Amino acid sequence: MSLDTYSVPELSGQQRRCHLLLMLYAPVPAVQLETISQINGVDLAITRQDIAEVASEIQRFHHLEISGGPDAGYQIRGSTLNQRLCLLQWLRRTLRCSPEFVEQHFGPQYQQAMQLQQEQLPPLELCINDCEQQLNRRFEPRDRQFLQHYLCYCVWQSQRQHHPHFDQSQHHWLQHKPEQQAAVQLHQTLNQLFAQPAKVSECDFLILMFTLLKSHSYQSTNSAEDQRLMTAIGQMVECFQQISGMHFSSQEDLVNQLFAHMAPAVERCRFDIGIDNQLLEEVLRKYPRLMRTTQAALVPFEQEYGIRFSREEAGLVAISFGAWLMQGNALQEKQILLLTLDNPQLEEEVEYQIRELTLLPLNIKYLPLSDYLRLGAPQGITLVISPYAAVPEGSHPPLMFTELPLERQQRQAIRALLESPNG
Repeated sequence: MSLDTYSVPELSGQQRRCHLLLMLYAPVPAVQLETISQINGVDLAITRQDIAEVASEIQRFHHLEISGGPDAGYQIRGSTLNQRLCLLQWLRRTLRCSPEFVEQHFGPQYQQAMQLQQEQLPPLELCINDCEQQLNRRFEPRDRQFLQHYLCYCVWQSQRQHHPHFDQSQHHWLQHKPEQQAAVQLHQTLNQLFAQPAKVSECDFLILMFTLLKSHSYQSTNSAEDQRLMTAIGQMVECFQQISGMHFSSQEDLVNQLFAHMAPAVERCRFDIGIDNQLLEEVLRKYPRLMRTTQAALVPFEQEYGIRFSREEAGLVAISFGAWLMQGNALQEKQILLLTLDNPQLEEEVEYQIRELTLLPLNIKYLPLSDYLRLGAPQGITLVISPYAAVPEGSHPPLMFTELPLERQQRQAIRALLESPNG
């Protein structure tokens, strides 16, 4: 099958990469480099860079790889489940940034490959209407558009005996989801419409699909699933407060906010779906104690759901905790000045030890000791820390000489200053 060209002038990088990913899902053996370049309207060098960036993302988040090369063409390799989860995310992304490409390129390819008859389309739309009623959920126009194309892809895979695999715990988890009944009905209708045999894993996947499409916002629901989650989040928040010795001003509001993150996070952890957290390295470096406390508070939650949070997921929860601590206590980020001389390793270790004293964010600036002795501290500095003894005492703002490891009394004094509202 030949790939029809589709060109839009000056596509953004996101649009190009979305087009590229969907081309790799086309019902053809492989996609040629020249075809991708032609459709996206860029040269081969940019296309190679796009391929590298897409390959990196789908490997991190979905454990897939792009195999092949310029001569043989490119293909996506990985498990059927991971391929479907990847397409679920990227097809929705493409419908946001480049819906015309889906309608004019991706969709027609599968209708042609499946020899989909025009009279089969209205029943498919009715299926989606029935799902809305079963789920007691309204699909936005973009969701309906997504389902029409995505279900065709899933049926096409199923017809070729490419079924997703779920382990026993995943299957058991899905069977108890509130989306189960709607998925069973949709599965039966698709089997009748496309004359294919029933397959348990295909029904399980439809449950997962509906779950991942759900918008999570807590609004006093009485569902057992949501009540269980709210209870677990409340216990996690209590655990964090006990470990940290700090308290949130509005625990109920924090729990409600965390609900929107934790509900999809549970599904990502259970089905090994990655998530981007560009702030992770900064959290690990600047807020080591906050991160460690969050991970400890997450342990009972993980045990409740039989999952393990990645560092990326835990880091996002840590950011929420840190923001609420600052907001609830009306605290401003403390400005700390660390004096430097000739031992960068010592200075970095002192900074780490200072950050370990508090869960709150700190802005630690470095200043050469000679400049401090000549000019003093800049305005806005809360505390001056020096690992070098040749500094006059009695200066303002407070100056502390530190030797590692920090003594208990000094740790307590520094922490009290860092966490005081008017420090």
